[in-house]
Amino acid sequence: MKKRSDGRYVKVITDSKTHKRISFYGQSAREVNRKIFEYQERVERGSTFAEIAEAWWEEAQDELASQTVGGYKAALKRAIAHYGDRYVKDIQPKDILALFKKMTAADYAGKTIANQRIVFNQIFDYAILHNEIQFNPCSSVKVPKNAKKTVRHAATDDDEKRILTSNHEWLFPLVALLTGLRKGEILALQWRDIDFDAGTISVTKSIEHINNKPHVKPPKTESGNRVVPLLTVLAQRLYPLRSKPNYYIFSDDGGKTPLYKQRYNRLYALYSEEVGITCTAHQLRHSYATIAVEEDVNPKDLQNALGHADIATTMNVYAEARKRSVEKVAAKLNAKYTSP
Repeated sequence: MKKRSDGRYVKVITDSKTHKRISFYGQSAREVNRKIFEYQERVERGSTFAEIAEAWWEEAQDELASQTVGGYKAALKRAIAHYGDRYVKDIQPKDILALFKKMTAADYAGKTIANQRIVFNQIFDYAILHNEIQFNPCSSVKVPKNAKKTVRHAATDDDEKRILTSNHEWLFPLVALLTGLRKGEILALQWRDIDFDAGTISVTKSIEHINNKPHVKPPKTESGNRVVPLLTVLAQRLYPLRSKPNYYIFSDDGGKTPLYKQRYNRLYALYSEEVGITCTAHQLRHSYATIAVEEDVNPKDLQNALGHADIATTMNVYAEARKRSVEKVAAKLNAKYTSP
């Protein structure tokens, strides 16, 4: 403890967690000691979960893809609602599991709970990095096995037929059905990516919308870089429309820039109304995969065409497609044997 020339007292201590030197000032030695005691008590107690979670989000949100932000933000809000006032060091694995079980009982999708787990893991890892805790209480907690699995179905046969037979000038749904590409991959297609002679489409990038504006980004994984077949029926529709190599196929300004999100949504809604379909673009990707399965395409080849990083994802599509095939067979046979 030292008395300064201005009459105040100062004492310097070393923080036990950060090992940084911190100075405390006061009008008396007692005031300085009180401040040190309060500080050490606060350090011993640690931060609340809300303080750590909000600090993590401040750093993490700018690094997340726009389509990820919404899901993570909802998980963050849910986590803070449950544990915000608790000190982060007091949260145990059983507490995390209790929330997962509660979400399962409330019929949350397994994917939503899995996202919740990812957010928890990142928050607690952030807490470890900042010397708040020694271990991650979420690392040993798994998503309950009875959590509802989200199954994405293919478009209906009627929707597929309407798209294939439509003469509508907007070809996005047709491209989705006949290539199996993701929405962002289709929006990022430029004419140079289409090789009419070789009958191929090169997938090297994707569109991410941030606040409605399109941004070009590389595929999320290396498997996203791929070449898919350009089917003859699609080539015949695209060939008369071809333009400059660096122009985008789907654009609002002649090809110079990709579609904005709101414009894409509007065009898809108009197409759906005019052609009479109810499916989403992602369902058309599943239709492509389902048709490939029905035509006995090898799982590994289909994985490459769809750009799946994990064969397990492709096999989930296989299982759904096989189920659809069985249902079709059952419907035909039931109709046959129940006919008068």
